[in-house]
Amino acid sequence: MSLRLEEVHYTIDRKKLLKDVNISCEAGQLSAIVGPNGAGKSTALKLMSGDLAPTSGTTLLNLAEVSSYSARELALRRAVMPQQTTPAFGLKVWEMVQLGRAPFAENLVLSSEYVEKSLRIVDAMHLAERELMTLSGGEKQRILLAKALAQVSVEDASVSEGKFLLLDEPTASLDLKQAQTVMKILRAAADSGIGVVVVIHDIASVRRYGDTVFLLKDGGVAYAGEPKIVLTAERIADSYDVDFETAEGSISF
Repeated sequence: MSLRLEEVHYTIDRKKLLKDVNISCEAGQLSAIVGPNGAGKSTALKLMSGDLAPTSGTTLLNLAEVSSYSARELALRRAVMPQQTTPAFGLKVWEMVQLGRAPFAENLVLSSEYVEKSLRIVDAMHLAERELMTLSGGEKQRILLAKALAQVSVEDASVSEGKFLLLDEPTASLDLKQAQTVMKILRAAADSGIGVVVVIHDIASVRRYGDTVFLLKDGGVAYAGEPKIVLTAERIADSYDVDFETAEGSISF
């Protein structure tokens, strides 16, 4: 039960964004994709989600090519929390999270149970009746996380493979306490058997909560492995083109 990019290249407008990228993420693990801006992190995540097709190479979800799944089949197997999303005018928080249950053939009572469970996980039940557009940036992030959690929180009877949760900068709009809470939620999701793949700039959190990290630079995987081994001050300084003191500070929690 895995989500993989195998020898993937991605080119747009003659610009090579990814070059010979190999990333393998397993169900039940928290995998992080890190690197400087422009390294190809978000592109890699979009390829893994099936939102983009590689120029060459293969994207595999549970050993089948992502392109072989229908939109609903993909939705039953993976949820995506993008870095930016189109504002949902007129939607209340409860309705937004309930969209995560749309792929499932279930009654409203069961759907509501999963919505409530997900809102409680992110400590946002008190926001359930609020209009989404009235929330702060941090609150919206938590609601989008709840929606994604609602989508992967239960195994559909027709889907026996592992599920994956893909997130692009889920802590970007959060303060330190909220960011730590989100990372604990993602860690718990991975421990429950969900494959969590996160693009993130918070190196210290990756070292603390991650199982595997892929450090991208110039469109390729520069280093991969266990976070505390891969994310050293020396490698961060080299990959991010910063001085050693700055790199050392980034790995301190």
